[in-house]
Amino acid sequence: MPHLRLVAVTLVLLLGQTARVLAAEPPKAEKQRITAASGVKLRATPGAGGQEVARLFIGTEVRELERSERQETVGGKTDHWYRVATPEGQEGWVFGAFVPPFEPEQRVKTYVEIANQRMADEKAPFVDRADLANFLKRVVEKESDKASAARLELVRWRAVRWALEAISSEVPKATYEPWAKRQGEALVYSELSGEWLVKTSVLWKLEEKYRGLPEAEAFAWDAATAPTQGECEGYVPCSLNMINTAEGEYLRRYPSGPHAEEALKNISEALTIDESITELDKDGRAELHKELKALEGAVAKVKPEQKKKILEQMKAMRKATGG
Repeated sequence: MPHLRLVAVTLVLLLGQTARVLAAEPPKAEKQRITAASGVKLRATPGAGGQEVARLFIGTEVRELERSERQETVGGKTDHWYRVATPEGQEGWVFGAFVPPFEPEQRVKTYVEIANQRMADEKAPFVDRADLANFLKRVVEKESDKASAARLELVRWRAVRWALEAISSEVPKATYEPWAKRQGEALVYSELSGEWLVKTSVLWKLEEKYRGLPEAEAFAWDAATAPTQGECEGYVPCSLNMINTAEGEYLRRYPSGPHAEEALKNISEALTIDESITELDKDGRAELHKELKALEGAVAKVKPEQKKKILEQMKAMRKATGG
């Protein structure tokens, strides 16, 4: 009997230690995945022939529940199928190539990678492009860290422009107009070119918002090179005004920026003298001299050796117009 009591006590102690060890072990973190394309099919069974139960927007975060034993090749890509649960609780199987692993701590990097991969597809239809822009808008609005928000905001507006590029006569107005109007005052419709454009003022304001961060310079260059409304029809003062508010403004903000040389090249091309400037009336010449003065201010802080040619061109243009 004493022996049995000793065995019983020992078992109780061992069970207690085991319980404490199990209690101390943290629960395994759920694996997460994210859709890296638009319209990812959620199927009832693993396989390309499985019944489609839903389609998921790009950027949908799902919980991984199970992985298929075998891999399958779909669209030239080989991967497993994964049984997942959507944020709404719907379950189904998705092809692994369309749902890479997702770690919340690396969310910004993942979002940017997905966006850049999608925007590399020149054949993507408008609806897929708009889906990407909508997704990036949502994540930007949720991001509290300024540096992270800047990275996401930059790809968001590039995605918006990418979406606008896909609008053509082949895309029904009912498909794109509601989306374009939901962008509010950020977009403008150009009657002259018959296209929707991102207002450059929006991009310049974002440069100011994120100034000091690497993305600010990128916003400035995007603003300087974005298509704009209007056509100068060979009127030189107008052409100089357009370049002054674009590349000129970039140089005022980033005279030593990575795109400074390209900005100077574009300005130099706009300073080409032709017969039209000799035909300007008094008001036209005054306008031209005003724009030249503004451009001089734009290149004021640029390195002397870089702006030498431009200053010579400005001098020659003044001389040709009696300035």
